[in-house]
Amino acid sequence: MDIRLIVIIYLVAINVATFFTYGIDKWKAKRSKWRIRESALLGLAVLGGSIGAWLGMKVWHHKTQHKKFKYGIPLILVAQIVIVLLSSCKTKQTAESSVYVQECLMGQEYSPNVFIVMYDDGVGKKPLQKAVKAYDCEVIYDYKMISGMALKKPEDKTLEETMRYFKGVEGVTAVEYDRINHLVEPVKPRMTR
Repeated sequence: MDIRLIVIIYLVAINVATFFTYGIDKWKAKRSKWRIRESALLGLAVLGGSIGAWLGMKVWHHKTQHKKFKYGIPLILVAQIVIVLLSSCKTKQTAESSVYVQECLMGQEYSPNVFIVMYDDGVGKKPLQKAVKAYDCEVIYDYKMISGMALKKPEDKTLEETMRYFKGVEGVTAVEYDRINHLVEPVKPRMTR
């Protein structure tokens, strides 16, 4: 089983359990029964159930006036979101150069030969077109809706050095990797009669 699937199943389970634990504790509080310790409620949030804890507080109107819950649960939630975002980024050194590439959001890949260049409408694309010709790049796609082009690097240059060159071209506002997005399931054409 894929580790991401295991993590997702765990997070769903811990958040559902935390949500209902907050509800049970509220029910016990109304009936003056033996309560669940606050440390246990906060511990469930720390173990990954912060969304369930926050929803439990809102839905059951439970622990909303206690400062350690009112401020602690959102703080735990934000910290966990930051940890997930940081852990889903990986830095790698390319074999071609010492330029480091940030691949974020679950390890996205990028095309090794194609990159995207955005340019300022006020300057126009003439300086970019001259640079494409001078650097011996190939225009893969000239976007009509936005001021940008997809370019293929020359065979004798690395992607990083080519991108650095185009960052210095007059009117260029951004040079980006051409990200590759994998579909979970391939798109199947729908047959109509």
